[in-house]
Amino acid sequence: MNDPNRTPSTASRRLPEDLKRCIAFHGHLCPGLVYGFLVAKEAARFFGLRRSRDEEVVVISENDTCAVDALQVLLGTTIGKGNLILKDYGKNVFTVFDRSDKRALRFSRKGHYRYQGERQEEFEGLEASVAAGRATVKQRMRQRLLKALDLLSKPFDAVFDTKEVKCPEPPYAPLAPSAACAQCGEMTMAAKMIEIDDDMRLCIPCAQGKAMSD
Repeated sequence: MNDPNRTPSTASRRLPEDLKRCIAFHGHLCPGLVYGFLVAKEAARFFGLRRSRDEEVVVISENDTCAVDALQVLLGTTIGKGNLILKDYGKNVFTVFDRSDKRALRFSRKGHYRYQGERQEEFEGLEASVAAGRATVKQRMRQRLLKALDLLSKPFDAVFDTKEVKCPEPPYAPLAPSAACAQCGEMTMAAKMIEIDDDMRLCIPCAQGKAMSD
């Protein structure tokens, strides 16, 4: 039985070490992860970037897909540091802002994907099974693997449109003291609290609950 994670023979070359780091973080190789990997590599090449230790690089992602994990690993843009901004529009678009140059690149995935690898017949069969909802787990994994490897073999500009855009410099992650919510008592970032009256400041869930009960 074929192992669905086994690399096809003609693509048995070693995966890039930096992609392996992305896979280790994400959990598996898939097309979404490869999209993020390709964007991160191209942005790093264009700007001469190193992995962001603080907020030197900012990514604005217009989706919350697997691609985001590769951007976190390679560019050091994370939710926790505040230099990964998620705008979940469901669009395959990523903007990378370099604070040192105050320049931004916008990457937008091109049209519909077409497999062009040597396993065309196998891929089309798997694709049909997935689309019809009858693919097994192993078949779905195999289809994702073939697509991911095919994407890695393509020139970047065959996968993404790239343009430099004017982008207001994203603000640095806010820092604010915490205070206890007047209702639940849990410590909450003061800047996120809602003032109900002069002597009552609530966390968002408590404020929403109070609004519903009033």
